[in-house]
Amino acid sequence: MEGHSLENQITIQIESANFSVVPGSSVTVPLLVNNHSSADELLEFAVRGIPSNWMSVPSPVIRLASGEQREVFLTVQPPSPPQGRAGRHRLVIRVASQEAPQKAAEATCTLTVAALEVPGRIGVLLASTEFPVAPGESVTIPLILFNQGLERDIVSLSVEGIPSSWAYASSASTPLSPGQQQEVALTIQPHRSLESSAGRHPFQILASSQAAPGQAAVAECILTIATFSRFGCELRPQRIEAGEPARVTVENQGNIQQAFTLTWQSADDGLDFEPAPVQDLRVPPGEVAMAEFRAKLRSRPLFGGERVLPFTTRVQAAGGDTQNLKGEVVGRALIPSWVLPAVVVLILAIACISALIIVAGGSLEGAPPEAPAATATPGEEQPAPTEPPAEVPTEAPPEQPPTEPPPEESPVAEHLPAEPAEGSLPCAPLAVGLVLAPLLVLGKRGRGVQSLDR
Repeated sequence: MEGHSLENQITIQIESANFSVVPGSSVTVPLLVNNHSSADELLEFAVRGIPSNWMSVPSPVIRLASGEQREVFLTVQPPSPPQGRAGRHRLVIRVASQEAPQKAAEATCTLTVAALEVPGRIGVLLASTEFPVAPGESVTIPLILFNQGLERDIVSLSVEGIPSSWAYASSASTPLSPGQQQEVALTIQPHRSLESSAGRHPFQILASSQAAPGQAAVAECILTIATFSRFGCELRPQRIEAGEPARVTVENQGNIQQAFTLTWQSADDGLDFEPAPVQDLRVPPGEVAMAEFRAKLRSRPLFGGERVLPFTTRVQAAGGDTQNLKGEVVGRALIPSWVLPAVVVLILAIACISALIIVAGGSLEGAPPEAPAATATPGEEQPAPTEPPAEVPTEAPPEQPPTEPPPEESPVAEHLPAEPAEGSLPCAPLAVGLVLAPLLVLGKRGRGVQSLDR
């Protein structure tokens, strides 16, 4: 308790020399005021060392009769963080007479504003010990460092309990003279990633002394990380055959478990989705979940080619974020469009072949039979004529016209095809073409289907 008076006519006393208050709350400082003069006095109060809006009294002016003693309660209420800062303040409380200002008295005390005070060689004051922050954003922690030793010191800050890459100080080291205090800002910025899990994370702020290695002031704090939602999704494959399975994968990139709703929609409602057009997934943070589905055409035509129907898969998180995935379903008719022309060509080919067979059969029946001709192959000797016996005279045979030897045939002629005789099959090439045409068409169509299946 400290106090004094001017001319010993007004005195003021404080019960304690030290008071502490947490920012946002209040502390009451009791004062004992005495009027030792022979006359009544109107006394005014004034406080130095803190902002005037922190202080309140029942009345700024009190009336004390001669010889009266009264207890007055001074209330101090610093604002809440971040406006309210930690620190130590030396309060000077003055009471003076309105009529004679020289009749006054003063008293002093120390006011410590802090939610946490760490004593020791290096002292630390914090206005708060709990700090909320969202991943990707930052929170600034103002703290007061003061040197309570007898020599100059240099103080460095560090953190434990959270990744050190999240924290950085406004000054790597702070020099302090004996009794000096200095405010330093420590900024914490958790990354927007799975590493920044939602919830309360206890951590420590360490103020280490360079003059006394091994000595450090430890402030216990709590960092509350807010939740955030982020996800990625993919449709595999994006172009699918009707009735074939496909899947949607969802990766939870947030820091809490999330619920997702998957909805399938098609243009003009032309597709059916199985097992259901709406599915729900619950995915823990950092994991991947999959939903499998099949899409079929509601109405499949009897004849025709391919039919491509677009559809959309909507992935919506419980927090409201939405992503849309585009895909296509390829459907085919029951009977492909190329089958009907191929059947017509095949029927025509069979009819033409049947007609050729009938015509060929009639022409072969009406042709006269040919007599076999004796031919001698080139180079083969003819048998010599036999002479009649000499004893038996015979009449001379009539003279025969000289016969010419048959013309020699060229070896090449043996391998040349004979010219078609009259009455042969003139439509044979056409028949072969009519048979091969549908086969070629079927082969091309088959190769096209195989390429689409790939």
